[in-house]
Amino acid sequence: MKLKQAIKITAVVIRNIILGGNLISLTLAKSPRRMIEYISEILFLYKALNSKRGIPLRNVFEVLPSNDSVNVKLGNLTSGGSWFGAQASYTADILNLCLICQIISPKVVFEIGTLRGYTAYQFALNTPDDGKIYTLDLPKDESIQLTLHTTHLDDLHINSYAKMESYCVESRTIAKKITCLFGDSAVFDFSPFYEKVDLFFIDGAHSYEYVRSDTLNALKCCHPGSVIAWHDFGRVGINGVTKWILELSKTQKIYSVPGGSLAFMIVK
Repeated sequence: MKLKQAIKITAVVIRNIILGGNLISLTLAKSPRRMIEYISEILFLYKALNSKRGIPLRNVFEVLPSNDSVNVKLGNLTSGGSWFGAQASYTADILNLCLICQIISPKVVFEIGTLRGYTAYQFALNTPDDGKIYTLDLPKDESIQLTLHTTHLDDLHINSYAKMESYCVESRTIAKKITCLFGDSAVFDFSPFYEKVDLFFIDGAHSYEYVRSDTLNALKCCHPGSVIAWHDFGRVGINGVTKWILELSKTQKIYSVPGGSLAFMIVK
């Protein structure tokens, strides 16, 4: 890790501990990682509860026209990892993504950031039978020199999953709806998807440079009425998602979901 990046990470951790620490958090001192996660979640919820996120807090039903009730499908939560964990905000995120799918019925979904394939799996379950899910990730069998800056957490994810041999959905019938693509999203050729994508989900590298680049490509791939969604908006760790979305929100109507870190917009 570069010295400058290490200093920045340390500064953010100290800031979060000062702002979000309390007596109860001290009981987690023997497990620094859990303590940091706990404090980060406190600060995340504080911003949401006090309308300090910088963009409007809206339920998906308030923004997207829909029926009184929507049936959401969830895949096997014991296979290949899950967003259903101790931090409830992730549960809110995946439920809202499934809800968006059920409401807008996208024929084409494009995702940046496959990881285990869990989100692509949920997209496949909640889209029309003839829907297509395209998910872009880095190559698994070779090293790649990334074009833009990445965060330390991005690098950890890249190293952890570079040798992963399969995705959680591969053995399931629904996998026929999913097409896995590989490459650096900053230089990937998106032209075959221009104006064809109904839902574009951005959850790749979390640096400002990559989130900005991925968003600009998403806008080219979408059409009026499409939805673009971003993960990890409002998180207090080191990532550029929030910075970029707040910048973009000056010219676009972007909303964040209650209790979660999902931000979304309708393309005009």
